[in-house]
Amino acid sequence: MSFDATYPFQLPLLPCEAVPEDGYFGRLLIDTRVELAELKGACGSIPNPMLLTAPITVRESVASSGIENINTTVANVLQWQLFPEDEQSRPDKEVLRYREAMNWGFENLGKLALSTRLITGIQARLIPEGNGNYRREQNQIVNLNNHEVLFTPPPANEISRLMGNWENYVNREDTQTDPLIKAIIAHYQFEAIHPFRDGNGRTGRILMVLQLVQEGILNMPVLYISGYINRHKSDYYKALRAVTETSDWEAFIRFMLRGFQLQAHNTRSTLMDITGLYHQLRERVRTGAKKIYSAELVEALFTYPVLSPVKLAQLLGMHYTTTSRYLAKLAEMDILHEAMVGKYHLYANHQLIEILNKEL
Repeated sequence: MSFDATYPFQLPLLPCEAVPEDGYFGRLLIDTRVELAELKGACGSIPNPMLLTAPITVRESVASSGIENINTTVANVLQWQLFPEDEQSRPDKEVLRYREAMNWGFENLGKLALSTRLITGIQARLIPEGNGNYRREQNQIVNLNNHEVLFTPPPANEISRLMGNWENYVNREDTQTDPLIKAIIAHYQFEAIHPFRDGNGRTGRILMVLQLVQEGILNMPVLYISGYINRHKSDYYKALRAVTETSDWEAFIRFMLRGFQLQAHNTRSTLMDITGLYHQLRERVRTGAKKIYSAELVEALFTYPVLSPVKLAQLLGMHYTTTSRYLAKLAEMDILHEAMVGKYHLYANHQLIEILNKEL
């Protein structure tokens, strides 16, 4: 039966027999594994890995949302996270929800595995109005420019069966398929099921990185894969569609492996830049502002690259008049840049933001 985009897709269950064997991808697969192993090693060798990798999660959140045409900047998100949600713009609010969903998924991966409870929990944080529920109606992916139907996912009454199959596939021990290829297959399958009314792409990208963590390829969800997909968006969708229409798994797997390889290298480079900046600023504050120095103060500059006196006071357990003096001193040393945004007095770790803006 030929593919017809206007009819609900009859999605085959996993495992898929049409996928080429691991050896077919030869050197590309080996080199990708090496880059990911080096990224994992870099994360394990730095002090305070959760602190120094947190900014990368913001960058991933911005890029992943950008794929869905939710456009903002790293600086905007870092700024508006300080404000109440009702004051945040819609794009910044959505990016911050993506970050919350990623962090929640990582924190709960060990006890929930890649299960329906984890998936719906991620979705509920990403799109609260949907309550994490699978869709109950038929939907379609449509070209907004010419209204052409590009894909009709499986019927809603098939979602439970298909997601159960997906869950069994990603959690079973598999000695036949390399974990990277397995994660790529699972990513396609999730996007083809399209189990939610909205946010399937963002949820699927979170799950793909968490699957690499569950498989032990990464120790935390730092792979900046959405940057690669964003730069090659048309190729990504073309490769997805080729799997659907002609079972061309080779092109899609090669596309994603190249993305894993490139972004593992770039993410490790970014992480090393952040680590170097952390040590540099810590030493500058320790020697140039001894009266205000503390490890907690320097860490706050990375946890919240854009700070207000009130936020820093909350983090350090001090009065905001004291932290106002701290921030003014750091601005005087050109460690921070200060600005007024409406009624808010803000200070930005401008060197860190410059690092995060690379390769976006």
